[in-house]
Amino acid sequence: MATIKDVSEKSGISVKTISRVLNGVETVRPNVRAKVEAAIRELNYRPALAARQLVSGKTYIIVILVPDVAAWYYSRMLLAMAQACRAVGWHLVVEVFDRQALEVDADWAISLSCNADAVIVLPPWSDHPKMLRSLERLGLPTVRIAAQARGFGKVVDVHQRAAMAELVAHLIAQGHERIAMIAPPAAHFASEQRHLGYRDAMAAAGLEAPPAYLFRSAMTFESGQEAFGHLMALPQRPTAIVAVNDATALGAMTAALRLGFRVPQDLAFTGFDNSSESRSAFPPLTTVEPPFEQIARAAVLMAIDREEASGDPVRPPDSPRIILRESTEGAPV
Repeated sequence: MATIKDVSEKSGISVKTISRVLNGVETVRPNVRAKVEAAIRELNYRPALAARQLVSGKTYIIVILVPDVAAWYYSRMLLAMAQACRAVGWHLVVEVFDRQALEVDADWAISLSCNADAVIVLPPWSDHPKMLRSLERLGLPTVRIAAQARGFGKVVDVHQRAAMAELVAHLIAQGHERIAMIAPPAAHFASEQRHLGYRDAMAAAGLEAPPAYLFRSAMTFESGQEAFGHLMALPQRPTAIVAVNDATALGAMTAALRLGFRVPQDLAFTGFDNSSESRSAFPPLTTVEPPFEQIARAAVLMAIDREEASGDPVRPPDSPRIILRESTEGAPV
């Protein structure tokens, strides 16, 4: 197992300076910090947490708040967050909260199971008024992913609106004019930016987005099936359905296939998040892939108030990447 002396020999930096890097001392020059962090990664060095806590008075723990670790978006983000924490010598603790209690309990408040130095909260809870009030009372440095509402803490923007506009523009280029959207449950959700991106693209192309073409969903597979039934009962059916996430899109597409619709010849479908299910579905689902690692790195560095190794401010994540698959190929008939 590597020791701090091994890191010193590898990087050519003194043990004292390495200790300062590990303890988050901001006066260490960026190029020196970068050498130390590179040596730590190469040697897989793991300093004793208890010793660091004793010396610095910090816990070196970041708590991430989630309601469900099984959902694709949450599990994928947790993995990226854990890797980002490990890269800077911090530890990630997952706190699972009861989403139903948050909604119905007027006195709901965050209760952490450990002492922590910072908190990260994922959407849509990064905009929830009750969550924000509780985090402000907690008083720890807080980072909110994809948040839109003003409130306590720092925000990492993930550019959902522009990505959805690009995705809808792809459908329009394929010849679709009647495009419906299965939207998030409410306008205050961070994912409402995806709905706004849909409207941006439709307006830019001079196409209508009638109210009947918007279905608010619970963002689940089952709600996608429900939305499909509603949209297919309209006098003028859409030829493409844009969904707020992959689970909803796959629910709608499965319902279409069971009824004998051809995908994409009769109906095209798109999702968002690039889940593993979007790749294994038949036909594979066109979707959007957020830059999970970049989002996680930015959130962690902001949480611990650390700049990039280059000495520059924390870089915002790139725009999500459009992934075109068979569920949108071909022109509508």
